[in-house]
Amino acid sequence: MAIATDKPSGVAHIEGLDEATTALMVCVVARELRDGQVVAFGLHADAMLSAAMLAQQLHAPNLRIRHGLRAERGMVFGAAAWTDRRDDDSWRRVEYLEAHDAILRAANPASPMRFCDVFFVGGMQIDREGSTNLIGLKGADGRLAVRGPGSIGTTSIGTFAADVILFSPEHSPRRFVETVDFVSVPGWKRRAAVGLEGGPRLCVTSKAVMDFEDGRMRLRSVHAGSTIDEVVAATGFPLLLANDIPTTPVPSDAERQALAALAGSDSTAGDPAVTDPTRGDSTATDPTSGDFGA
Repeated sequence: MAIATDKPSGVAHIEGLDEATTALMVCVVARELRDGQVVAFGLHADAMLSAAMLAQQLHAPNLRIRHGLRAERGMVFGAAAWTDRRDDDSWRRVEYLEAHDAILRAANPASPMRFCDVFFVGGMQIDREGSTNLIGLKGADGRLAVRGPGSIGTTSIGTFAADVILFSPEHSPRRFVETVDFVSVPGWKRRAAVGLEGGPRLCVTSKAVMDFEDGRMRLRSVHAGSTIDEVVAATGFPLLLANDIPTTPVPSDAERQALAALAGSDSTAGDPAVTDPTRGDSTATDPTSGDFGA
């Protein structure tokens, strides 16, 4: 699907999407970020890195990007996240310096060791209350049939972060389901069931922007090139519809210029997409499950 606008330059690659659609998703997320926040994201979420850096350039100079190491150590900018280089070893430093108990101190919002204020996460499945599934898909027998990338630390991070933004390059009934097969990050009702307030605030896809009302996903805006009916049909559960559903604002001149500046002279360098190999056992790996932000 293409956005009906001139193609901007300087955006990270999302496999399967054109540059204009990716730029729109990046700009939508960047507009939601605020100065002074600490943001974090997982693997294969290069567009969210673009969004955070765009926000820094335009309106949030003190926003801090947690990309590997603790926030107080500053940002680790892995080369593989932005260019065609594959010699980045920041994961080794993460393993060495990031103790799991430090991550879980996020329960104390005053702690300088908190993981982040805003967490970006996607999923193989996202349901109507905003729960995500990075674990896998069930077969007809109710057992795991398709293996996902795994939750890793997203469950604790997504639970403790003050603000969770969901993103999904794919907007289809197989991605947006009534109830996820497995829970990686809990949505509104699952959080309430264990005494936790709130839930994901926003969900940004290649077709639309959704927010939440009374714990249910609601269509907030539709990207140019899509229609309300198309978005509703591409969602595997009934979406709440706002009274007035506008077209998502396209990237402004300032946003385009900032994206181009971030990319420098080479706006097409690198393809960060990684194809997950099929595991050598009886459980298959979904070959289309990239860009989850796991």
